[in-house]
Amino acid sequence: MDIEYSEIENRLKAAFGHSTRLVFWEDESSEYADSIEGLKIEGADIVDATGHELATKRTILREQPGKRFVVYRHGGAPNPADDLLLDVKIAARPFSCSMEGVWADECGIPVTLAGMLADHAAFFNSKERRAALAATSLPKSGTQSFLFAMAAATMKAADAEERDAARSMAKKAVLEWARGDEQSMRMLVDAGLSGTFWAAMREHIGYRVGEGDAPNAGDLAFRLLEGMCGPIVQDDMRADDAEASRILGDLARDGRTRDEFDRVVQEYSKAVAALVPQDMRTAETLSEVDAIPEIDEWILSGFAAEVSASSTSSAAMERVRDARKHSLYHYRYGAYYSLLIAITGFRSECARYKKECGSGTGTAQILEKYCSAWHLVDRRYREAHLAFDRVPAGRFKSSMTKAMDELRGAYDLFLVDLTDRWQMHLMDDGAWPPSELPSQSRFFREHVELALPRAERGKRVGVIVSDALRYEAGSDLASRLSASKLKGIAGRAAVKCAYALSAIPSYTQLGMAALLPDGAMEIDPATTYVRKAGAPTWGTANRGKIISARIPGAVALQAKDVMGTKLDLSDAPVAVVYHNVIDKTGDTRDTEGDVFEAVERACAEIEKLVQALIQSGCGKVVITSDHGFIYQSQNPETYAYVDVPGLSQLKSADDVSCDHTRRFVVGKSIPKSESLVEYAAVDLSLEGDYNVAFPKGVTRLRLSGSGSRFVHGGASLQENVVPVITVEAAKGAKASRPTGVEGFVIGRPVVTGPSVSVTVYQSDPCSESVSPQTVKVGVYSKDGALVSATEKTIELASESDDVETRKTRVTMPLIDEVDDCASVVVRISARIGNTNAYESAWEQEYSVNRAFGMDF
Repeated sequence: MDIEYSEIENRLKAAFGHSTRLVFWEDESSEYADSIEGLKIEGADIVDATGHELATKRTILREQPGKRFVVYRHGGAPNPADDLLLDVKIAARPFSCSMEGVWADECGIPVTLAGMLADHAAFFNSKERRAALAATSLPKSGTQSFLFAMAAATMKAADAEERDAARSMAKKAVLEWARGDEQSMRMLVDAGLSGTFWAAMREHIGYRVGEGDAPNAGDLAFRLLEGMCGPIVQDDMRADDAEASRILGDLARDGRTRDEFDRVVQEYSKAVAALVPQDMRTAETLSEVDAIPEIDEWILSGFAAEVSASSTSSAAMERVRDARKHSLYHYRYGAYYSLLIAITGFRSECARYKKECGSGTGTAQILEKYCSAWHLVDRRYREAHLAFDRVPAGRFKSSMTKAMDELRGAYDLFLVDLTDRWQMHLMDDGAWPPSELPSQSRFFREHVELALPRAERGKRVGVIVSDALRYEAGSDLASRLSASKLKGIAGRAAVKCAYALSAIPSYTQLGMAALLPDGAMEIDPATTYVRKAGAPTWGTANRGKIISARIPGAVALQAKDVMGTKLDLSDAPVAVVYHNVIDKTGDTRDTEGDVFEAVERACAEIEKLVQALIQSGCGKVVITSDHGFIYQSQNPETYAYVDVPGLSQLKSADDVSCDHTRRFVVGKSIPKSESLVEYAAVDLSLEGDYNVAFPKGVTRLRLSGSGSRFVHGGASLQENVVPVITVEAAKGAKASRPTGVEGFVIGRPVVTGPSVSVTVYQSDPCSESVSPQTVKVGVYSKDGALVSATEKTIELASESDDVETRKTRVTMPLIDEVDDCASVVVRISARIGNTNAYESAWEQEYSVNRAFGMDF
């Protein structure tokens, strides 16, 4: 006997429960026949009915009808037709004392199925598996449901529905295969449940094998990856598309299991890719497929060919890029898309410039055109180089080399032409800067003093001066601030970007001085240091003295002292923060090639500085710069330098005050040259007896030891136009808002096939006042359960005014649960602020009638 008396007594006592009067114990092996008399059950008698069926029946039914009995019989039950206790047995609660019976009782399995348990004894050797089987909500009253429940418990699937449990089992099988330890799969074999598992995969997941082939976890992973790709894979053996997308999609988007998903892709993606016909490897066909990296490679290859042939638009590529921004491999291929879009956008902006450049007939007209449109040539040039540098070496990058060389050549021509036009009209209106145009000389008065700053929360004014933040980068920064997710900025600030003309020559000392309160400026030709109203302006301390003299309590700070600290401005009406990332990188010969990365870093840091100032009580933050810059990625050719005889000797003379950089000369006796444009200090609104000269166009002066690709100080729009970005906490000002979103039904609102398609429409182009929006698209039952394979995430970030450009078609494969619904809801949900929560922005009810639309 394997079970102790006390255990039997406890189990018999538990069998009675609250209302049970009779417990029937059929001991077919007679294992307990000699021990029955020793058992004592409180509140119940044990009667041995073996050979005394009628007497037992009379006792329990007539003589003691209210008493509880355990009816025991050994030796095997007679045929039902001959069993005198059959009616009692049916009415009583069955009891078994074999190990199988113990397991059945422990796991909530009907005793009628206890005979099956011996065939699966390996399963019951684990207390954990028995507990899981006992706790499951899966049915286990029938043979097949019981076997399925055991298989689910083995695979640690705790779902209440069979289809959900099958999905969890498939995930477990793939995970263990990817990790190289199929422990659960081996247990299925040992427990005699392997057939049950594979039957479930066939029924619920659509996994099949060919005749004579044995199923295995690796093959399951392969077929699921095929199914995740959908109909583009020409293989009838692929798993169900929707189920595969849900199972592998869950693994891919969970950080805890992404490595295992990548292992599946690494092993099988090439084999799956080989099953996609050549004519289906197009962006139009593949834009919504998100399974293997080859998808992006095919899309990019097609776009690259079109870019090389100049036969595509950036809008078409932006639609695909935005649709794939949240795809599985965007982290790998995002720079590739950005490169193609930037090159195409650059060509488009260059074409616009060539078409419009003749309309610039004066300083104001050229400036307005540059700030409204032409600066985008600079921006696309910067974006193209950023992306090109981020694309790893390989065949794709090599294929883009020619396009990049053409881009650099076109940009050089653009710079030369635009700068010649600018210099031609530079002094049309008299002394620099023109009085009717915004300039640095009026910055402090117009943007700080007239804001009436006070040392109280919401009334303070913050100023960020970022060295060499040129206009195109500032315009880009304004868009980023409008879309910022940082606390204090997101949804709570209005952002505007204007422009101002810098002082000339456009270098740090003069630009920083021009941004200070009113006063006449004078350059020291020997050092190029600047005094304003006689006071020194170099260094944060000197600038702080000038500012606080005009506005008592105002403070001047370095960005490094603000970043990462809790800023206390309790007594300050104005805080001016000096930030130097771009100029510091570009002015160093060894790092000037990293200047575009420095622009990215600067924008990110400025965003955090804005947050810090707003959180410190600034109701208004203004971002500007001392000057801009020119950057040409190739080292300028010989023609880009000008030689001024006597200039180098003049600089080194002891009795002459003269200094020069690559882009300007300041001194009393500047050598005359056809290559220079020279002005007296008074012409540039400067005090002192000296002249300032600039090389014509974008040429450089020779200067040993300095870089030549990044330059400033001269007379060009890139050097002379700086941004003035205003960020106001939204009270009187209107905060930027996310773009709206709508949906359009494609066809009739009826589900008749394996998928549903809908057009997602971005209602407003993104701008300084309209920020991008992240949306999720899915199909749901009336009770909110997801019945599409996944929720598709899309970034709505188009800046295009073209309505069609802002439309994205989304197709969602449906899982079988949709057939249980009379109708479903297609919903577009928009992200709520900077949270991870979403709310419904558009929805449409669809009736379900797949009987006429499904393929049989």
